[in-house]
Amino acid sequence: MSRIKTEKQQEILSLQGELDVHSLNDLWSTQNTILNGVKCIDVAQLIRVDSSGLATLIYFCNKYHVKLKGINPQLQTLITLYDLQPVINI
Repeated sequence: MSRIKTEKQQEILSLQGELDVHSLNDLWSTQNTILNGVKCIDVAQLIRVDSSGLATLIYFCNKYHVKLKGINPQLQTLITLYDLQPVINI
């Protein structure tokens, strides 16, 4: 069973669950399809993000020119600790 669920509505891709090393294969294998036409990734329903999940979000922001919304305090702490505000679209 996947630890990450995606839901696409118009130009927003919502991620739900855990975005970590164990769930990344699902996103990587479908990224071209699920991110086609997306302008924003809603991360509000993520309950856990590890460093590999954060790296994936940064990659998606830069490659697909998408923004993140719904960043919870834990994810914001990771972004701040790694000093990623300049490279991530919020």
